Amino acid sequence: MKKLFLSTLCLLSFSAMAQTQLTDSELQNLYKNRTYSGRISVHDPSIVVDTFTSKTSPVYYVYGSHLGRGKTYSSRNYRSWTTFRVGEESTDANNSLFAGPSGGTVNYKNAYSLHVIKKVKNYQGKEVDFGNFDAHQWQYKDYTVQGNQWAPDVIYNKKMRKWCMYMSLNGDHWGSSIVCLTAKSPEGPWTYQGPVVFSGFQGTFEHNGFAAAEDWKHTDLEIATGETTLPQRYNVGGSWGSYWPNCIDPCVFYDDEGNLWMGYGSWSGGIFMLKLNEENGLRDYEYTYDYEVNGVKTQPGAAAANCTSDPYFGKKIAGGHYVSGEASYIEKIGKYWFLFMSYGGFAPDGGYQMRIFRADKPTGPYKDCWGTTAIYDRAVKNYDSNAGDNRGVLLMGGYQWDTMPVAEIAQGHNSAFTDKEGRSFVVYHTKFNDGSIGHQVRVHQLFLNDEGWLMAAPFEFNGEKVTNQDIATKASVADDDIPGVYQFIRHKYNQSAASKAYQKPVNIQLTADGKITGSLSGTWSRTAGTDYIHLEIGGVTYRGVLVEQSVDYTNVKTLSIAALSSSSGSLAIGQNNFTYQQEIWAVKAKPEVSIAYTKDHIVVPFADGATINCSQTMPTKGLMGAKISWKSSDISVMSPGGVVYKNGHVVMTLTISCGDYSYTKEYNLTVNKAAEETTPIYYPVSAQKNTTNAYNTNYSQEYTLKAGKKAQFKFYNYTAGTANFKSWVLGVSNVAHNTAGYKEYVMLRNDNWENIAANNTGCTNNYAWSTFVQDMNGSLVDMTVEYEATGAFKMTAVITTKTKKVYNYSYTKTINEKPAKLNLFFTGENSYIDGSSIATGIEAPIIIQKKQTDGKWYNLAGQQVDKNYKGVVIVNGKKFINR
Repeated sequence: MKKLFLSTLCLLSFSAMAQTQLTDSELQNLYKNRTYSGRISVHDPSIVVDTFTSKTSPVYYVYGSHLGRGKTYSSRNYRSWTTFRVGEESTDANNSLFAGPSGGTVNYKNAYSLHVIKKVKNYQGKEVDFGNFDAHQWQYKDYTVQGNQWAPDVIYNKKMRKWCMYMSLNGDHWGSSIVCLTAKSPEGPWTYQGPVVFSGFQGTFEHNGFAAAEDWKHTDLEIATGETTLPQRYNVGGSWGSYWPNCIDPCVFYDDEGNLWMGYGSWSGGIFMLKLNEENGLRDYEYTYDYEVNGVKTQPGAAAANCTSDPYFGKKIAGGHYVSGEASYIEKIGKYWFLFMSYGGFAPDGGYQMRIFRADKPTGPYKDCWGTTAIYDRAVKNYDSNAGDNRGVLLMGGYQWDTMPVAEIAQGHNSAFTDKEGRSFVVYHTKFNDGSIGHQVRVHQLFLNDEGWLMAAPFEFNGEKVTNQDIATKASVADDDIPGVYQFIRHKYNQSAASKAYQKPVNIQLTADGKITGSLSGTWSRTAGTDYIHLEIGGVTYRGVLVEQSVDYTNVKTLSIAALSSSSGSLAIGQNNFTYQQEIWAVKAKPEVSIAYTKDHIVVPFADGATINCSQTMPTKGLMGAKISWKSSDISVMSPGGVVYKNGHVVMTLTISCGDYSYTKEYNLTVNKAAEETTPIYYPVSAQKNTTNAYNTNYSQEYTLKAGKKAQFKFYNYTAGTANFKSWVLGVSNVAHNTAGYKEYVMLRNDNWENIAANNTGCTNNYAWSTFVQDMNGSLVDMTVEYEATGAFKMTAVITTKTKKVYNYSYTKTINEKPAKLNLFFTGENSYIDGSSIATGIEAPIIIQKKQTDGKWYNLAGQQVDKNYKGVVIVNGKKFINR
């Protein structure tokens, strides 16, 4: 009985460890890389949906600071945008976004001087003259309109049957205002309707059109409150920001009763809310506000930092005490009203991030998962590594999945919307950890967990159909599909802003018996009949959802988990301590795909059959959840880590594994420290195999070439065939793409031209130009690149056309900076390259099988060798090691 038990145990152990071995052919065509065209750079993007022009095909618009704008359709998955009315940034009125009261187009610099509305009803309901408020003249002295049109928000006014744009015209020292403009189309032209609210009227700082003294008389203060002198609470000199808002960053929305509201403000005295007049789009002066401190009505006097309601500025809903917080956006999702805020500074190293609060009513009170109010009662830092307060649900921090070319950081100033299918989304700008200050718009779907808290999906939206209603009522993901290897990201509070911190994934495994193993340990369970899932990790329960998505920059399908510790975790401040209201992401691709992606994206520094003369840098990190390991047949010659000890023959075996699948490849190497090293051969493949890509957007893998070394590249070139220059380009830079300090030395085109120098110096060829375009399509390129420590760079290529013409093309240049190593890559325009189909060691067994009875010896690269060859050889179709 004991023997039977032991035998059974051994059998079970063996079965548990057994993996399905994958071949090269089985790893072909499992996925495609994707590049995205139509990305748009709109800072502070506010989205508005035009369902009125066409109910069946809505148009989605974003407006942002500095007149940033774009439009798209749901069919483009909110990823590809086009800019409309191009040219408004010029100084004339052509293609202008703006019109004057008479209807003629005007340039933006003249758009804020005369407004349409001349009469309004004041706080008592009495019709009064509205005067004329030149918003540019209100700006702090010497501030221009250009560069200070900040964060507009657009809404369709049902009563007016017009589109209303609420624009901030920013000025220093709080000399800002928010104005309303109207148009018949969401694309404009926009006409100045009138001002909504002013800030900075403390009589201390000059304006463009007014002296500092009694500047309040140039505002609507008397219309809103009846005050005929400046109230004491506003007479605060240079301390305005400690008490009162800066009037920028409007957010306009309808409540459930059809009332129109506007939230606004940035840092300073906090975020306030005003009710708007639906008949003219301006402030509803008849809707009045008590003066309150800490929520208690009191008699106005000196300024109070804890003012929560003010007759002029309205109701405070967030912030205060000059605490970080801006870009308020209010959206009802499910049964709650959610307040989005952006904390930190918006620069890449500013620590910008989105925080969320929710309320039962649009006017608040807004609180986070712990029940902490969005209103501050003291000054405290609420972002960065030295924060003393972590209120607000962190929607996401900086992150980088394996397929992303660069980490995305400093995300924020978002808007949100729910489409006609019932799917909710967050729209925000992201910046990058690449040394630049560039930014782009991103859109992620939002999901509610079983406690009604929002979470962002791990990947950009790609047309997924699932809604929150579906998740709550259907089990669309089968129980058996949940176990597997996941990449896991935890979005941490208190990350370092200065270092532009971001998270990279680690691997965890969800087992069929409800356990979590790998880099983290815990348990998991799903709620029957739904797509809700709970993960308990480190004693913290994360409540989330199961959704199927596509991995960014690929067509890989994945099972994704977005979860939030909405009622669990630690409140201790610190990056690794604060786990309450913390969001996590976990994503699982098919293991075969993870292995294929890893195999295609690692660079092995030698080919099978190569001679090496020094230690090698081995790829050791798997991608998309896969793992890499190396085994040496003789560790006295070369270690699994690539360290060379002595001359001799060694077989290095690469294993890529994921879950129950694995792939192995042997490399027969000769180590000879005195020999010239065999030139490695690479077979680059473009990320996107199409001929519609723009110049310098479709990249191959990247390769490192050290000084004193060579590299060989073999690939087929495919082109749209419309111009000589629309073919491959060899790029040479100091570091990899999207790395700080990136600099290109060479961008060598296929057609005898180098783009950086903009000449053909150093190029030689024997092309037949009359047939060049058609010759290049489908041509085989065999290229060798050399680089010396002196900075001398040389490229030689033999190009064989489909009709067997042979061309020779070479290029030389001296790189004056003489870096120790170069980064090489291929790109192009309306073209792509593909080296995957060229006969390599991968296809060698097929070649050899054709001669499996001739008794000849072949190495694993398919090259015939003699009997002095040491290593793995194939004779008559059988593999053995000749020692």
